[in-house]
Amino acid sequence: MIKWLLAFINTLTLMLLILYFSISLPTFTMPFYNYAYNKNGTHELIGISQYDLERVTRLLIDYMRGNIDNLDIVVQIHGVSRPFFSEIEIAHMIDVQDLFMIGFIIRNIALVLFLATLLSGFLYKQGPVLKEYAQSFIAGTIILLSFGGALITIILTNFERSFIIFHEIFFDNDLWILDPSVDLLINIVPQQFFVDLFIVIVCIFLLVSIVIFLFCVIYLKSIKRHSINDVQGANIK
Repeated sequence: MIKWLLAFINTLTLMLLILYFSISLPTFTMPFYNYAYNKNGTHELIGISQYDLERVTRLLIDYMRGNIDNLDIVVQIHGVSRPFFSEIEIAHMIDVQDLFMIGFIIRNIALVLFLATLLSGFLYKQGPVLKEYAQSFIAGTIILLSFGGALITIILTNFERSFIIFHEIFFDNDLWILDPSVDLLINIVPQQFFVDLFIVIVCIFLLVSIVIFLFCVIYLKSIKRHSINDVQGANIK
């Protein structure tokens, strides 16, 4: 019973860590933003230079990661100097930063529990339980992909509605409802940006999960093969 509890916690925390990695990789690095900006024609849309847009993006990333505590930046928009972020946008980004801070706490807790259960698996008094860990991850992946596949289909079928529901769940105000004719933030990260971001996150999560899934399958097959060989060897003796 204890070894399966350890296996469950190990699988759950590993999946949370994979999810964190899948979200943080495109969200906290420049390549995805550059791809989205080029795809959506962001520079031309809001009349900003590539240099200024990169400055804004790096500032935004640092802010979401909690590395800085303000979004003060002046840029050239259609040749006119102005602060990029309005008061409403800054207020919304405070909420976004708070959400990421909670995410970092969950990541840290998951990492500690994952390492603790992994170490416990090696030190388990009745022998290593890596077999149970592998079986648990395989079962968890199958279950998650079954339900997750349905959820992903629903989200992509009506992303706008899903986007609204997400904000209604995680934000207790309407500061996230920005005006594209006034607010620049919604112009650099429009709905299509989040559609693409969601797809990239899903693809990274699937790729990492499948790699670990295959590793677990190969590991279990190797255990089974060694067990068969041991039995055959004993019978020969």
